[in-house]
Amino acid sequence: MEKFLPLHQINADSMKRAIILILALVVAVPAMASLPAGSYDEELYGRDKVATTVKPQFEVNVGFITGGKLKTKIENHEKVKTNLSRPYVELLGGVRLGDFLFAGVGTGVQYAYGECKLVSLATDISGKGSPDTWGSVSIPIFANVRGYIPTRVIVKPYLSVSLGGHVVATSNFSKEGFGKLRGGLLMKFGAGLNIANFNLGLGLASQNLEWKDAKGVTMFKAGNNAFYIELGATF
Repeated sequence: MEKFLPLHQINADSMKRAIILILALVVAVPAMASLPAGSYDEELYGRDKVATTVKPQFEVNVGFITGGKLKTKIENHEKVKTNLSRPYVELLGGVRLGDFLFAGVGTGVQYAYGECKLVSLATDISGKGSPDTWGSVSIPIFANVRGYIPTRVIVKPYLSVSLGGHVVATSNFSKEGFGKLRGGLLMKFGAGLNIANFNLGLGLASQNLEWKDAKGVTMFKAGNNAFYIELGATF
C-alpha cells in the first residue's frame, strides 16, 4: 500500500525550497546587475576586434633631388641633357587611418641651382643671351598617399606616392623680353621608414618644365627623372 507524507510535512518541504530559491535570487540578481554593460560581448569578441582610428597628421620634410638630367628636344636641335639639382622643403597635412594608411595634401618650395647646358640653345632661340644656371624657385602642390606596414616595434616601413604639379615662382630663365619658365607635372614614388615621430624616405622624382619665349610661343618642353632622399618629422 502506497504511503503518503502528511500534508503539513509537504508544505514545510515546499516552503524550505522556496526560501532557498528566493535567497539565491536575492544574491544573484544584484551581482548580475553590477556587471558593466556589454561586458559579455567584450569578453567574447573583444580580442578579435581591430580598433580603427582616424586622426589628423602633419609632416615637415626636408629633402634633396640628386642632380638628375633634364631631357629635352628643341626643334632643329639635338637632344641635350642638363643638370637640375634641387633641395626642397615640404609641408603635409591629412588624416591617418588606423595603423595602415595616410592620405593628405602638401605644398612647399624647391630651388633648382644646377648648371644649365641649354645656354647656347636658348641664346640661339632668343638672340638675347642666356643665364648659365637655373636659379629657379618652384612651388609644388600635390596629393600624397602612404601605406604603412604595421609592426610591433617603433620602426614602421611605408610606401609613398605623390601626384600633383609645380609652379615656377622665379627663374633666371624668366625675364622680360627673354621668355618665361613654367612648371608642369610632378610625381614622386618612394619608400621609407617611420621611426617614432621621424621619417626617412627615398625614391624617384619626376618633374616637367616648359619654356616660352617673349611672344608666348612654347620653345621647349622638358622632363627630369632623378632620385630623392628626405628626412622629416610627424606631428
